Amino acid sequence: MPFATLFSRPLSVFRASFSAAKPDGSAAPPPTLDFPDAPPDIRKLVRQRQYAHIVRPIDGIAFDPDSLRYAWKAIDHDMAYVPGGDVTLHGEYATTSDEGFVLVPQVIGTSHTEAIYLDRWCVTNADYQRFVADGGYENISLWPEQILESVLRFVDRTGRPGPAQWEKGAPAKGTLAHPVVGVSWYEANAYAQWVGKRLPTSAEWQRAGTWGTTSSDTLKEPKYPWGNSFDPQYANTWASGRHRTVSIHECQGGNTPNGIRQLIGNVWEWMNTQYLLAATEEITVHMTDPMAEIRGGAFDSYFHSHTSCQSRSAQSLLSRKNNVGFRCCFSAEGLDPCGEDDSPSTDG
Repeated sequence: MPFATLFSRPLSVFRASFSAAKPDGSAAPPPTLDFPDAPPDIRKLVRQRQYAHIVRPIDGIAFDPDSLRYAWKAIDHDMAYVPGGDVTLHGEYATTSDEGFVLVPQVIGTSHTEAIYLDRWCVTNADYQRFVADGGYENISLWPEQILESVLRFVDRTGRPGPAQWEKGAPAKGTLAHPVVGVSWYEANAYAQWVGKRLPTSAEWQRAGTWGTTSSDTLKEPKYPWGNSFDPQYANTWASGRHRTVSIHECQGGNTPNGIRQLIGNVWEWMNTQYLLAATEEITVHMTDPMAEIRGGAFDSYFHSHTSCQSRSAQSLLSRKNNVGFRCCFSAEGLDPCGEDDSPSTDG
């Protein structure tokens, strides 16, 4: 699979509404749906969050109405519908000044996004543990051929396949509901394919964080999902004083109006967008490794300017940082979850 294809090919997205989660309980388990009355194969797909394979089957053969109903219940629980629309993308360019090399902020332009379903929370350690247990690292269909050798090095502290900070194939005790970190872009992409989804683009991610509160008069986007003023109670950044990842149940005051959690803070999130740095004529930019954009800031982000819906950073596709995680999405185009007379709910 060529590198360019990873960034350009359409992948899937989801939507959800979250349910009975404790608002501030780091020990609370990750929210998971289970339908005991569902057929065994459908029940397994739902429990492993692979329900996107039901609404967008790989072989094109449609599932029966009951299976689709179970899938949409799970999607409504786990994902949020994000309408299509325009966002203004920001970036920076490299140039020189009296002080030497500098990066100057700039507006890149307007980007249009189609409607998607986006995970309400980042992929958790519990979610990722199911991927590992199912042989995700051994399934070569999930990995580009050119990085198969690198996959052998995607191991935890004890040499087992898994995130860099895990030990003996498991996350630290009490962190099952924390976002999984220590995974490369390729690992995030492999998990997304396993569940029938994809990573969001930067434009889609930004749209998710701003559409519900963008001014209808000026079309000006807010800096944060809750408005234009940073509040350390709404996001787990350096200012919140935790200095580590927290459960996906925390900081819910910073949710988007349709219930997407922790877009800002806790962990940076991998994007399905290649990082490109513009430069003036006298500057030559050398990137030894391909890089992807990351968005949202993390628990160790000190400057608020780094944690807005418009700001971006980047990491090498192979980097496995302890402050970078991800969430998944899939396209809403062509899907009819509610019947002819209903439209998808955007309520959390």
